[in-house]
Amino acid sequence: MSENQDQLKGDDCVVDNSVSSKYVALLPAAGTGTRLPDRKMSKELLQFGAPQKGGTPVISHLLGCVQRAGIKKVIIVLRNEKTDIPAYLAGHEWQEIDFTYRMTPGTSGVPETVALGLQDAGSQNVVFGFPDILFEPQSAYVDLIHKLENTNADVVLGLFPTNSPNKMDMVDLDEDGRIIRIDIKPTATSLTLTWILAVWQPTFSTYLTDLVHQRPGLLQELATGTRGVHLGHAFQTAMADGLALESVTFEHGRSLDIGTPDDLIRAQSWESGVSD
Repeated sequence: MSENQDQLKGDDCVVDNSVSSKYVALLPAAGTGTRLPDRKMSKELLQFGAPQKGGTPVISHLLGCVQRAGIKKVIIVLRNEKTDIPAYLAGHEWQEIDFTYRMTPGTSGVPETVALGLQDAGSQNVVFGFPDILFEPQSAYVDLIHKLENTNADVVLGLFPTNSPNKMDMVDLDEDGRIIRIDIKPTATSLTLTWILAVWQPTFSTYLTDLVHQRPGLLQELATGTRGVHLGHAFQTAMADGLALESVTFEHGRSLDIGTPDDLIRAQSWESGVSD
């Protein structure tokens, strides 16, 4: 049994195969990783965990969580030169996953990257995650899928506490836990939760595709002062246009974006089930 298959045996893994078969995972990997200079590989293949134990490429963490939800189809949008990612995945323990690669010379930001990947998603529901972010609990997608299936939501976001709001999309909730506002990388805020994961129905896939291709000026306008176009901007406009966004909060969860040198060092001490 492979290491990843063994990870699927946890008591917190509850998968309804009749539900998960309707889903496809979408991972954006079209960025340049400019915050991590002097690399010999794509940042998604940088390792977390103790180096003396061999470490694990960070993309494997997300793929293991996708497998926990029973999802077998994964779309990865790649910058053309990042051929080391499919080479790595082809040579390791992901035989049960059907990978689709969508190549691009570059995009204007994550919304355009996601819209490119949605060309291969058809009418399936989408499980979304960043392949350079670690998170726990590893069963989080199961909870998000259950919430999407049992509500009228178009999108369900997975919310985690963060101590770095200036680097994240911060989420404000009403008294019933519904999302009412998303602040993109605020310089100052009293909000404590950020979204790390998302699942959505084809209604949002269609909305995002139209937004990227028919209203790109709106995204660029929203991006003024936020250092680029982010998927959080698309969630903002979706709420304004009447789509329903729900959330699942993981109050005792944790996450780590390995995209800066300091956080990459922190990732070396990341162990499953162990707090930083």
